[in-house]
Amino acid sequence: MPFTESTLLPSQDALLQRLLHLSTYGQQLMVLTGEDGAGKTTLVTALLSELEQHSSALVMCPKHCDSAEIRRKVLVQLLNDPVFDDEIPLPECLLSVSDSLPSESCIVLDDAHWLPLEIWAECIVLSQMVLPGKSIKLLMTAPAEFFSELTEQLPESLLEQVIAVQIEPLEQPEREGLYYTLLSRSEQHPFTPRDIVKNRLEMQQGTPKEVVDLLNLSLNGEPETLVKRSKLKAIIGLSAVIIVALLASWLFLGSSTNKLNQATKKIEFAADIEARFSQDDSFLEAYGAKILDKHVFIKPNVAKQTEIDKRQIQALTQAQAKTPQSNTITETVNAYPAIPATKFDDAKRVIGETSKVDNVNEHQLDSTKQLASEITINANVVDHTVKPAKGYTLQLASVKKIKSLNNMLLALDGVPQVRVARYKQRWIVLNGHFDNRKMAQEYSAKLVANTGISEPWIRSWQNLGEYQLQEVIPTREIQ
Repeated sequence: MPFTESTLLPSQDALLQRLLHLSTYGQQLMVLTGEDGAGKTTLVTALLSELEQHSSALVMCPKHCDSAEIRRKVLVQLLNDPVFDDEIPLPECLLSVSDSLPSESCIVLDDAHWLPLEIWAECIVLSQMVLPGKSIKLLMTAPAEFFSELTEQLPESLLEQVIAVQIEPLEQPEREGLYYTLLSRSEQHPFTPRDIVKNRLEMQQGTPKEVVDLLNLSLNGEPETLVKRSKLKAIIGLSAVIIVALLASWLFLGSSTNKLNQATKKIEFAADIEARFSQDDSFLEAYGAKILDKHVFIKPNVAKQTEIDKRQIQALTQAQAKTPQSNTITETVNAYPAIPATKFDDAKRVIGETSKVDNVNEHQLDSTKQLASEITINANVVDHTVKPAKGYTLQLASVKKIKSLNNMLLALDGVPQVRVARYKQRWIVLNGHFDNRKMAQEYSAKLVANTGISEPWIRSWQNLGEYQLQEVIPTREIQ
């Protein structure tokens, strides 16, 4: 019996016929979308079994896969000669080995939402290529939510090159038919009323996986989640809890007793002091004399110190008058005849600071300007390494070799806001920051017209979480 008659439901069979029609007459990248458990893998497997005349390449995409790994898995299934470079994009590689390709090929990438966006771009380009005497069909599967986010990033010119085929939820009759068909094949007869099964099926979203899970629940019951512990483990655990509680109580009571004793002593000491004050008013005077007995105090001679200060200031003024200085310094010294300095160095320091305020050194101004410029430069460097939380940018290139990166930067000489980011084993060249997609498209058109580069890829900053902006231009390969 054919695959479609033995496994697929009526709605799935109709969807399979639509995929066959698109793969035969269409020239677009087909994307099969649906929720988890909707039957995407079942449909693409059925499609490959129907395309018996095609050479097929089926790749189950794992999480965190690399672009080179996906290219290698595709090319190994299509080419008999395993001589190829998985670092070259798929369109360029298949064009170079077009003579070795089968006349009709079908490439299926299941769970394509785990793929890098670089592979998505290569598949869109590959679906539009026309090789003499060759036919290449591409089909990818992804959740509907991921595909809607992807289409927001694609330019309008490429949206027409991608067609989405949505898997609709199963109707109630199909759910019941699938349930009882699988139940009859299990050769078991659980006691489950038909009304209960119908109500449970109506509460579901309509995916085949939910029907299979309900059947497993009917046949096997709820899974046991509680693990029975032995009595010995329970006794040991309870004993440990009791010991910890007793130890905590003992420590708490001990600390409380110590605090109570200290408080009692403080109260008794305070009472004793109060009693002494009430009995003898001279107790405080005697206690203070006892404390200050060991200290020696020297009374300063204020008149003598003032006379010394005046003589020091007069000597300093005479020394300054003998040396040729500016009128500003002389006026400053005369303006402060009563400087409270006890040493010659202190007075000299005060006069020096006053002259510095009046006569600003040009060298210091230059140093300040230089420091301000350095701070500005450092601030700019920090800003370049911080990715905006919102908005868009243009991805101009994605290369792996430093030589290719230098060639791209040379072509962009004079273009402002060109940044280099690192993503895994590749260098990414970015340009600009835009608040919306329309501004990015207008700038992209002007950039292509002025520089002659290929049309950039408009990227959202939110999707560049793993990109690391570089402070300086890299000078060596990524290890």
